[in-house]
Amino acid sequence: MEGHQDGPSGMNPQMSSGATGFRDDGQAHKPPSQGSSLQLQSQYFCALPLEIRQSIYKHVWIAAGSTQHVYKSSASSLAPLSHCVCNADPDAEDVREIELTRVLATPPADPTTVEGGVGPGSEDEKNAINDWRFRVVSSWSNHWSCEEEPPTLRAVGGPTEQGDSREGQRQLRVKEFSPFLAILLTCKRMHDEAIDSIYKDTTFSFIGTDPLSRFLQTTSQHSLIHITKLHLIWRAPIETYMELDADESVLERAKWKKIWTDVAFKVPRLKELRIWAYPCYPRYPMPHEEWFATLHQFGNVPDFSISLRWFQHHATPDTGPLDFLEAAPFDYDRIPPVSENPLHFHWRRLVGLDMDEPRVPLVRRQRAGRYRGRSGT
Repeated sequence: MEGHQDGPSGMNPQMSSGATGFRDDGQAHKPPSQGSSLQLQSQYFCALPLEIRQSIYKHVWIAAGSTQHVYKSSASSLAPLSHCVCNADPDAEDVREIELTRVLATPPADPTTVEGGVGPGSEDEKNAINDWRFRVVSSWSNHWSCEEEPPTLRAVGGPTEQGDSREGQRQLRVKEFSPFLAILLTCKRMHDEAIDSIYKDTTFSFIGTDPLSRFLQTTSQHSLIHITKLHLIWRAPIETYMELDADESVLERAKWKKIWTDVAFKVPRLKELRIWAYPCYPRYPMPHEEWFATLHQFGNVPDFSISLRWFQHHATPDTGPLDFLEAAPFDYDRIPPVSENPLHFHWRRLVGLDMDEPRVPLVRRQRAGRYRGRSGT
């Protein structure tokens, strides 16, 4: 699924390869017209009661991945949404800084590749250092393995003029369609039966607030009311700890408040709301108390928790007291970063590399593999 792809005018959003792989313009949920075929000749519909068919759909969604990441396909403000299965344990220890420390502390395999012990070493060592540097600042945070998972490809067509050459093999493979799309395109009756269960039985895990905001704007209300589980991987912007009356902070906080107001209104059946919050860079301050205030409206959600990771851990004049978290309606934990900043402690290994990580990292999934054709996942 490439995502809710908005047209130039913002009208008629496409979901041909978005969170579920179908077009969702509010028309998909109308009852079949009298002229629609009921597929009475189908043994599937005639022999199996609706309850069994719904169970089959649910098992298909589980096989496709019960937790689906929803993310922007590029850093562009007009980039469509896309999705992929979550293959990581969201509660596992985040080892990115530990691994970065390890590769920086490892002596170069070939001392001749550095001068006086300064430099990244060989090309392989340089790539390993850069990989973990970019993972540390990735918007996917602890789900970097999901971000880097290459797409599943399938063979199509016959031999090409290139024969068995590598280029010829590449041209014969396209991205595999997801089970979501396969079910929804089988026939209209199956589409109408299965569509609601996708939203009901899938955990939607958003990589940042931009995809969440876009999803709320382009998905029909009929679909949104069926969502019961929502996750957010949030790399908190620097505006979260700026002075509250700063123009940038006021604007960003207004956008944050609107998103959660929309969630509360449009997704009224939430049973699970989980947020994994990271600073823009490790060891940056906690967001101000006001950023958490709007989340109090979800106090009736049975499973509501926030994991605060890699912020300045101890209460200091910079971070402020934590009493407001004790009174909050959600469970929370605080997980500190490693004690020494590996980028500072092992700076010698960084000489010769670009010193600044991009604030908006490149979309690594697009570099995971080359393929031809539309995305169907």
